[in-house]
Amino acid sequence: MIEINPQYEAIFNTQNIDDDCDKIAQEISTVGEQIAEVLKVGMYKQAVTMYLQLLKSMANHFVEDEHYCYFDDMYSPEYALKWIYEEINKYKIDEESQVLLDIGHSEIMDSECYQEYGYPSYL
Repeated sequence: MIEINPQYEAIFNTQNIDDDCDKIAQEISTVGEQIAEVLKVGMYKQAVTMYLQLLKSMANHFVEDEHYCYFDDMYSPEYALKWIYEEINKYKIDEESQVLLDIGHSEIMDSECYQEYGYPSYL
């Protein structure tokens, strides 16, 4: 089960909701840069954990805070998270990290966000 990270929860503060949720996406991108650095030094499990924590917060807040009301065709946080996922895929991560990623994605795919709204669509 993916644990909620209080620091990442702050990104999804309702004060950060704007058109397309761009401010949230910008903050996710900042964490994404940190994840990219963690990947560069081979700390794959840490990088995957950080990504999954962001993803879970996004999935929760998409529904709870009705993010679907704030965009027409482009939900910016999804693009920021997809970029992080693509960064992870550039590396041959160890088996433990891959299993963590797969289990985390399964958990997200079981969420209301994915089941009812199709987000994140890249999974």
